Amino acid sequence: MQEQTLQVAIDSIRVRFGSQALTRAAELPAPQPWLSGTPVDHLTGIGGLPRGRVALFTGSGTSGKLTLALALLASATRAFAHAVVIDGGGFDPWTLTSFSPEPGALTVVRAPAPEIAGEAAATLARAGAGFLLLMSEIPEHWLGPLESGANRSGTVIVGVVDTPSRALAHASSFSLGFSRSEWIWDRGQLIGLRALARCLKNRVAPPVGETELEICYRLGAQSVKEAPIQATEMETCVSAAV
Repeated sequence: MQEQTLQVAIDSIRVRFGSQALTRAAELPAPQPWLSGTPVDHLTGIGGLPRGRVALFTGSGTSGKLTLALALLASATRAFAHAVVIDGGGFDPWTLTSFSPEPGALTVVRAPAPEIAGEAAATLARAGAGFLLLMSEIPEHWLGPLESGANRSGTVIVGVVDTPSRALAHASSFSLGFSRSEWIWDRGQLIGLRALARCLKNRVAPPVGETELEICYRLGAQSVKEAPIQATEMETCVSAAV
């Protein structure tokens, strides 16, 4: 009886607002992966970042999450016609020069207020931006339209925050937590860091667990790879010269 009542409510919503207004989770198509060429592909369990879903990188400063996200962004400018950064404040586009992005495919949206950031993110996801990097939180009421738009267009969304709000954490389908293990020094110079990337949430595949990443800055290049902590670990590297 309860199931019938629920189905009647669902049908009435679809009649009033359209068939796409409400979708059961079981009816959602399986996410298609975007192969980024970084260790994240291995951690998602589907061989790449999920299209049409929100992926989240969290952790304290200097934990490697932003460096990995920028490497993904640079790769996305070569894979998609459009890659977009939603900047809520503090993002310096010059940091991307070390990753060699394709300037013609990159757009940076500087949002002076969270409401504008949320509207821009949802609109661009719905319009089919290939890759969307969120550099700040967006208001909770924009998370639903963001998810819906991305699911229809197949946009890859990556959010980078130190500590996500409860709403953003719930909206994400894949979440990695980063923590720095140690700094890497060579001849007295700081050349990188080792960070532990742990799968905190995965709604697209069974959780893979964790791996150690080695994030290095050598000879004007940015390199992100899995540290050889186990013989069975897959070694993947993405680098881009200045």
